[in-house]
Order: sequence, then C-alpha cells, then structure tokens
Amino acid sequence: MLKVQKLLLVVLAFLFLWPLNRVQAAEEIGEGTAKVKEIMEYLYQYHLLRPRAETLVEGAVEGLLGKLGDPYTEYLPEEKLRGFTESLEGEYGGIGVELEAAYPYPRVRKVFPASPAGRAGLREGDCIARVEGEDVAGLPLPEVVNRLRGPAGSRVEVTVRREGGVEFSVTLVREVVRAPSLEWRMLPGSVAYIKISYFASHTAEEFSAVAAALKKEQLKGVILDLQDNPGGYLQAAVDVAGFFLPRGLVVVVTVDREGRREEYYPRGGGPALPEVPVVVLQNGGTASAAEVLAGALEDYRRAVLVGSRSYGKGVVQAVVPLKTGGALKITIARYLTPRGRSLEGSGLVPARQVSLPCLVLAAARQELYPERPRTLAFDLRGGGAWVGTERVAACGLAPVSPGGEWYLPLRFTLEALGFGVRWDEEGGRVVAARGERELALAPAEKLALIGGRQVPVEPLWVDGHLYLPSSIFTRLGIQVKLEGGRLELEFWPSGREEYPRTLLN
Repeated sequence: MLKVQKLLLVVLAFLFLWPLNRVQAAEEIGEGTAKVKEIMEYLYQYHLLRPRAETLVEGAVEGLLGKLGDPYTEYLPEEKLRGFTESLEGEYGGIGVELEAAYPYPRVRKVFPASPAGRAGLREGDCIARVEGEDVAGLPLPEVVNRLRGPAGSRVEVTVRREGGVEFSVTLVREVVRAPSLEWRMLPGSVAYIKISYFASHTAEEFSAVAAALKKEQLKGVILDLQDNPGGYLQAAVDVAGFFLPRGLVVVVTVDREGRREEYYPRGGGPALPEVPVVVLQNGGTASAAEVLAGALEDYRRAVLVGSRSYGKGVVQAVVPLKTGGALKITIARYLTPRGRSLEGSGLVPARQVSLPCLVLAAARQELYPERPRTLAFDLRGGGAWVGTERVAACGLAPVSPGGEWYLPLRFTLEALGFGVRWDEEGGRVVAARGERELALAPAEKLALIGGRQVPVEPLWVDGHLYLPSSIFTRLGIQVKLEGGRLELEFWPSGREEYPRTLLN
C-alpha cells in the first residue's frame, strides 16, 4: 500500500552501497570498542535480570545512534530494510489501495485496478476502521499502512466503513503490488496536472512517457504536485528536473563533512516540456528529493511554489549493508539548491501560501495567469464557490448574514484571493498579507490593524471558523459586490506583480 502522507518518516536523498574503510575505523575507535565489549560481557554474565545478548547489542546500537542527535541515521534490521527498499520502489505485498490521513480513520484515496481491494469492491472514500479486528482510530498513518502490508499470499481481514454508515469486513489475500510513482491528467484550459508520489528508480522513465504525450498537446501550463512526496532517489528527482530546464544546469549540490562538493546534473535526453508556466504544489509532507526538485525549479525561476512550507530535510543519507545483517542508514552530506540555499530545518516557503487543501489546485490554476486579477465568487443559493474559473467545495464554508451585512470566512476568502494567512502565537492575532496589503486581527480585542490604522471589528465564530464582515475585506483593496445570488470578490495584487513564467537568462 502506498501511503500518501509521509509514508517514510525519514527518507533517503539517494541510496547507494558505500564501502567502509575498516582499517582506519579500527585504529581510531578500537579502544572504545573494547570498553563497550567489556561492559556487555559483565552485564551478560552477572546482571540480576539475565539480559540476552541480543538485548545488549540492540541497546549498544541504540545508544550509539541516539548520541548523535540525528533522526535520519538509524539501524535497519533485515525486515525493516526490506520494507524500506520496497517503499522506495513502490513494490510490496499489500491489498492495492492508496491511503490518506483523515479523522478518525484513514481514507482510501485510490484503489489500484486488478488488485485484491479492487476485486473486493473497495472504493475511493472508504475508511479503514479495523485491521484483523483491531480498531485503528487515531493511529498514525504509517502504522495502519504497515498492518495492511505483508508477504504476498498472506491473508488480512479489513473492516471498511463507507459513507452512510455502512460497515463491512472482507478477508483479502495480499499480492505483490507495484504502485506507479506518478499519475497525470489534462485539466480544462490545456493545463497538465502531474502528481509525483515518490521518487523511485523508474520515475524518470515514467515522466519521459508523460513528456512525450504532452508534446502532442497544445499545452498552456503545468501543475506539478509534490504534496506529501517524502522523497526517494536523489538522481530520479534530478532527472525529472531535466525535463523542465535547459541542458547543462546543475540541479543540486552535495557537501560532505570535509567540504567536498559534488554537483548533480540530469541524465539522459528525454523530451523537454514546452516552455510554459509551471506551478509546483507543496506542503509539510514535501521532503528530501522532492524539495530538491522544487528548490531547483524555484532557483532558476522556472516555477512558482504554491501551498505551505515544505518539510525541510536538507541532508543526504547512504545505506551501508552490514556483514552481520541489516544495514546502517547514515547521514553523510548536506545538499544545497543551485543558488546555495540549505533547506535543513527551514524548508521552502511558497510564493503563494495556501493551507486549505480544498483551495490548492484552484490557487495553482490562478498562478498560471499572473496578469489576471484574483477572483472569488460564493453561490449564495446552491452553495460552493468559484476561485477564478474553478469551482471548489469551499471547504464546507459559506457566507452568513446575521444582521444584514455579509460575513465571510477569513482564511478561505483571503487564501482564495492570494493572501498568506497565519496565526501569530506571540501576538495572539491573525496576520494576513499580500504585497503591501496587510491585516492584523486580535479577535479577543475586536480590533484590526489595516494599513497602519486601527479598525474596530466584530468577528464571528461559526463552527470554529473565524468570519469577518465584508467591509473589512474592502479595506484591504478587495472589491465586493452582490449580484444575482452571487457574492463576488476581486483583488488585484499590489503593483500587479507577475511571477516568473519561464526561465530567465
């Protein structure tokens, strides 16, 4: 099963076999090794609890790795190594579904055709309630994924909860599933939507087929979705960058502890994509190799980033196979974007910040046309909203009119119009900004600061969402009008600034 949201909590930037200079290591750490061995022998022979040798070895290894303070360096026993490799390649024993995080139960995002789940009648939108009779409510998504996986030919009982309260159980026989690393489709307006879920050794080959198909389209733009992409093989991400960039450009630089630098360039000569506007979607689950790709496209001003701040994994691991079994995943370098940025701990901050999932794709469509105003229209009779020309579900939010004036959901409205919205913990206020336009609102004080002026405001809370009167939005330069059962808003960004549409020389 392919996990959508942070399937790998820690992922490799790339994977390779790395020889160990055992002679040098023996000389420098021999005395320490002898001390550890002596302590382990005394504990094994005399300790009251009669610890097993395996327990002492595990403790020694955990102590060594824990002392580093590096969450990415870890020992991989045989079973964990096998699962790790399967995750990187998207080939594993499972039931053939793709899950996404939802409360309280994980939800089926996709059912693979001709899979055990598909033959059993599972559908998109189904929730996994129990696995082998055990309730999985509130469990981390990786744990649910692991419970559903297993050797091909083994059985697993799954209880499914369907919309409408229907619940049923099925026993599935796991099969070898190979999940494609990407999927794509054409959107209205000749815009290609390409989602890369992870970077496997075959991702560049899959992307080449997509690029060849797009050469036959009258392509107007590309939306590259890297949301919840945990990374994978570094070279795969570098190769995909080659479809967007001219030949000969470095995509990423790695720097080891001695300061040695290594530059990575795309391999092969797949068909280049047309020079059209590109938007990259990202979120907090966008990590490692996915950040490499997004960072390179941003550095070369080839793409606009939309979404929320990425994970911020800027270090490189190697996997060292151990003679005693298993492997050691060890951090050996950090990587830098083409302009020398380190993303470790900081991540990539998008040019267009959108935190609401229901808005991300519509916002991306807007950013393909920077010369147009940002528009939002609420359907006051039938519900829903239009962001630009894209109809969205409005995240279940709708305007309300308790006293004659229309109140609008703050975050949804402003994010739909291109504002970044955040909560200032220290100041206890909501801050929204786009260009020179800024709103700072302290809901408890019923006071807003707009353009340096204090404005009294009576906010509303509707089902936990903050609403503001339409007059506050007009003070931000947003045009608001009521016409034919639609509440329409329009905003021109300050200076009508344009994001780069193509590579700048």
